[in-house]
Amino acid sequence: MNKLINFLKLNYYKGFFFVMILFVLAAYSGGCGDSVVDPVIPSGGTVSTTVSGIVLNENKEPVAGATVTVHGSTVQTGAGGEFTVSNLTVPAERLFVNVSASGYFNATRAEFPKSADVTQLKITMIQKTVTHTINSGTGGSADLTNGSKVELQPNSVVTQGGALYSGTINMSVVYMDPTSVSFSETVQGGDMAALRSDSSASTLYSFGILKVILEGTGGESLQLSNGSTSTITSTIPASMVSSAPSTIPLWFFDEQTGLWREDGTATKQGDKYVGSVSHFTDWNCDLPGSFGTVTGRVLDCGGLPLPGITLKVGQVTTTTDASGNYSRNIPAGIGFTVSIEPSQNFGITGNPVNVPPVTAGNTVTLPDFNLDCYPILKGIFTDCDGNALYGTVSAKWDNQIQTAVPNNSSGFRMTVAPNKTATIRFVSPAGLVKDTIIQTPLTATTLDLGTIRLCGQVQQGENSFTINGAGFNNVYVNLNATAAIGLYYVGKNETAITAVNGSGENLALFFPGNTTGTFSGQNGYLTYQGITFSSAKSLNVSVTTYEGVGGIIEGTFNGTFDSPQGTAQITGMFFVTRQPDQN
Repeated sequence: MNKLINFLKLNYYKGFFFVMILFVLAAYSGGCGDSVVDPVIPSGGTVSTTVSGIVLNENKEPVAGATVTVHGSTVQTGAGGEFTVSNLTVPAERLFVNVSASGYFNATRAEFPKSADVTQLKITMIQKTVTHTINSGTGGSADLTNGSKVELQPNSVVTQGGALYSGTINMSVVYMDPTSVSFSETVQGGDMAALRSDSSASTLYSFGILKVILEGTGGESLQLSNGSTSTITSTIPASMVSSAPSTIPLWFFDEQTGLWREDGTATKQGDKYVGSVSHFTDWNCDLPGSFGTVTGRVLDCGGLPLPGITLKVGQVTTTTDASGNYSRNIPAGIGFTVSIEPSQNFGITGNPVNVPPVTAGNTVTLPDFNLDCYPILKGIFTDCDGNALYGTVSAKWDNQIQTAVPNNSSGFRMTVAPNKTATIRFVSPAGLVKDTIIQTPLTATTLDLGTIRLCGQVQQGENSFTINGAGFNNVYVNLNATAAIGLYYVGKNETAITAVNGSGENLALFFPGNTTGTFSGQNGYLTYQGITFSSAKSLNVSVTTYEGVGGIIEGTFNGTFDSPQGTAQITGMFFVTRQPDQN
């Protein structure tokens, strides 16, 4: 792996190779150990799990190319927002996922890990737009329509390097209403887990959140300077004003640990909480407390489990597994409602259950939700030899990603709406993509899609080269690549491809556009036996196949390459899978 890192440092296409390294780490290594403190107060116990899921925006559109990090392992989402990280060792109590993407606030999600199984996640990102601009020298107030606001003092903002920032401050400010359905989908962490100032664990009950990001005109990150503070005002929802205490702890979200951390106090002023903060992130006005657990099942009218159903549990959400089961920690001592919201389940709904306060440390199992019967799809994705492939299966209709479930050794099973023309997409950790278009059943029956083989998507072509010169006499090298991908960069109007094997030997080529053709004067790099060969604007690339995302990019190349051992003439061929386009 060190050879890959060294190779990365030798070229200037850092963004592409960063994506590629992450891709290979996920596909080849199958996960690695934690490099940071676990995002809970750990008991020391761990479990092995595969994390599979989908990343959407608030319009239920896929977020492609997002960076997903799970306990030290990082992958990119596919064109449908899908991701899978296989065979992770995580804390037994709670795993934590962080997602970042250009144009969005970072999103986070925590979940109970399923030991020796697939832990399924659905993550929703909030779009980041500039809501206010303030002059750094005069300061000002970013006021929202609901009465919430963020106040900046003059000359109180610095760059990441600590230098005083002078100019226009672009602010992205969003208020999150804890009584809204969307709050449960987008709240950082997803489970309201927190650490108090005395380092004791807690579960929070929110009275409102302000998300705040400061950036310069060049997109650079800004923060409050040391010793400076900002006054924030957060509106209390009308239905919560009467129960809101006169003072309440302030909490910021720590993305490094995946926890809310106590820092300061806000005072109630009418229907607002007002407090002072020393840095910007998500700020939450919350009551801390111990937690209990609620569990249950969701069944259809025939008593069969409904997988992939989202439940709103108080202020958070959870999703049923393949057996229709769900589980979620909730604040102890506070009554709450468990509901199946139609906006989160393509129209599926059920009678809500009002749950009385749960005693700290206790688990309450609710009666089954018995819903109307809906069509079920089932099947299994395999390789050409019939071996089950781990990955994510999503269903898209009405121009929205509606649901996603994992495919494992038992295949997949998902609930769908009736009479829809749906695209069923499978994506594996190695980047294999398979789309199957179906018509969902008119009635509440089970449609068995059987075995869907990915032979058409499996890499059948060759990634190889022949070296003549620099100490090599027509040496033929077949990489037998463990990962081979192509990325089209829209902003550069350039395609970058690479193939890498488990020994760190690799091939990378760059050419303009996203079509077939012959291109001269191009750049390329390859590594063999620890030697890096580079071709600067002297490479000929012939692209014979250039398909859409999930398809194949294929061709040949030849040219003069330089190395520490001398000059060599190298010819070769490439055959890679096209990944989601990048900016």
